[in-house]
Amino acid sequence: MVMKMKERNSQLKNVLGGMATPERVKEAQSVAQYDATNQQGYQAYALEDELRLIGMLNTLKVENQYHRTENKTIEELQALIERLAMKDPYFVAQAIVYSRCVGEGMRTINHLAAVLVAPFIAGQEYAKRFYGQWNKKEQKGGCVFRVDDMVEMKDAYNALNPKTTLSNAMKKGFASVIEKLDTYQLAKYRKAIIDMSNLCHPKSSLSNAVIEVNGEEMKTLDAIMKGITVSADTWEVAQSEAGQEVAKAVREGKIDKEAAKEILTEAKNDNWEALLLEGKLGILAALRNIRNMLKSPRQSVIDALCKLVSDGEAIRKGKILPSHLDIAYEIIDNEFQNCHYADTVKNALITGYELSVPNLKEVFTGKTCVLLDQSGSMTYNCYNGKSRMNASAIKKGALIAATIAKATGADIVCFGSSAKYTKYDINKDVFTIARNLNKANLGGTNIGEAFDCMRRAGKAYDRVILISDNEANYGCTKSSYQRYIHDVCSPYIYAIDLCAYGTAALKNSEKVNYYMGYGYAMFDDIASKEFNPRMHIDKVRKIVI
Repeated sequence: MVMKMKERNSQLKNVLGGMATPERVKEAQSVAQYDATNQQGYQAYALEDELRLIGMLNTLKVENQYHRTENKTIEELQALIERLAMKDPYFVAQAIVYSRCVGEGMRTINHLAAVLVAPFIAGQEYAKRFYGQWNKKEQKGGCVFRVDDMVEMKDAYNALNPKTTLSNAMKKGFASVIEKLDTYQLAKYRKAIIDMSNLCHPKSSLSNAVIEVNGEEMKTLDAIMKGITVSADTWEVAQSEAGQEVAKAVREGKIDKEAAKEILTEAKNDNWEALLLEGKLGILAALRNIRNMLKSPRQSVIDALCKLVSDGEAIRKGKILPSHLDIAYEIIDNEFQNCHYADTVKNALITGYELSVPNLKEVFTGKTCVLLDQSGSMTYNCYNGKSRMNASAIKKGALIAATIAKATGADIVCFGSSAKYTKYDINKDVFTIARNLNKANLGGTNIGEAFDCMRRAGKAYDRVILISDNEANYGCTKSSYQRYIHDVCSPYIYAIDLCAYGTAALKNSEKVNYYMGYGYAMFDDIASKEFNPRMHIDKVRKIVI
């Protein structure tokens, strides 16, 4: 009888998390009241403007979202920058530099923001430096991470200010970038450099940017501006040149179309091999052209490709998003099942990804549960015809969930209108686990049901990682969170915001921290020992322009 009572008490403790302690009762009662509404008009929490800006810059592309149009995104960003820049323009500039050069590396949204802040920083002593180049070694400088950043900022400026030329700060900053470019960079971006130079008037001064023209040394920039052809060994140039030569041969009747196809295939392989071996093919270009390299594969090309995509440090330096590797893996798995090299390249992608992500197992001791939003809004993807490497929020979220689960053995609760614990095979690779988590569509967004699911199971956790677009439209997240604290335990909440709609489902607090992004910077943040609701803001304020 005594044993049965003990067993019964043990079962009750497992279900209810034990008796609610005074501390847990007090903590549950202290959960803040809602003070805002989300994009759908449901109750939510307001995020401070600084955090909203960082969230937008770290997560968004300038495109339609499920709950917000492209134009609405631009309007919200403009209004946000105006409010913040009236108080602290330097912070806005810092946030843009941080996001583009240190954080997730988003491009179009940061280019637009750099243009929108221009009138507010005009005349400031740091304005020229802001439009200059980021110095990776010294970890300071401006918002130009790559040469084409200048071009896209110029285009954004012209779109918003069609009747005016670039601001003086932009001209001076862009000129300072061009003056530091080497011959390869000048040749690669030749057309853009000519256009920018006509606007900014840089000085040709660097000794490493010198070429030989008719037996005489000439500054590369001077040569380009005079119309002298300077070749850059890029994959675009190589493929174009090969195509032009073959097309000419067909027109002249020297070869037929079948022979042309064979020649082009061999030429492409030669080009891939040369560029890969010489380190002149960027990782993103390689991932975007993974189909081309596997259609008629050659061992040397595959070896060089695998070396490139398995380099974790190069992946991070190149600002490659995890979803880019995931999409490349999916292409191989779906379209090249019979390719002899498929597994080799897939394993290289896995290696590169694993080496890029911090060791979460070392940090996430104890028990972890991942709450993955699989609602309909998470499945929305707007390609806009711009990139095949785009990914929906659920694809990004599933990869984050799979990464954490693979590293730590975490439980996973998938939710939409309802919620349930979801099994996965930890022995599978992270991309396969992610694809299995990316299959469901569970209707609306009921974050509260995810907490209720954990409460009903009586499972206590040291941390809960919420991956969502934060647009709850069912139930009451606050009440369910309170009940979980009261009945089971009070874990740390890592809330990963994938869409930056501007509100939060849970209030930022000592136990709830929001993480903005879905790339390696975000993984670094959640893997840090710092649990600080102002972590992102503090990091931005450390940026030196």
